[in-house]
Amino acid sequence: MGTSSLSDSVTLSSVPRVHGEAALQKVGGRYVAATADEHLHSFEHSDGTVSGVAERILSLIDGHRSVRQLIAVLVEEYDAPHETVQQDALRFIQLLADRAVVAL
Repeated sequence: MGTSSLSDSVTLSSVPRVHGEAALQKVGGRYVAATADEHLHSFEHSDGTVSGVAERILSLIDGHRSVRQLIAVLVEEYDAPHETVQQDALRFIQLLADRAVVAL
């Protein structure tokens, strides 16, 4: 059966993991995801350059860490304002869930 186009909403306590019907791997030094709908997803800025933050979020998604824990790592590593990191991370992880790259 196909995947639903609607996903759960991401929260700080969500524990994202790679979706059971998706594959995520590094190809040529960058992450690429293949989803059940036969789409390939890459994670770059509008100018085509790799998004280091997106790639870091993907590398932290392990099915064990909560979104809150992922955000704490990002805040520390990027020395960025907590609120900004939280909003951006929640938005990106929700996008990943909506595209069935991750499950919550």
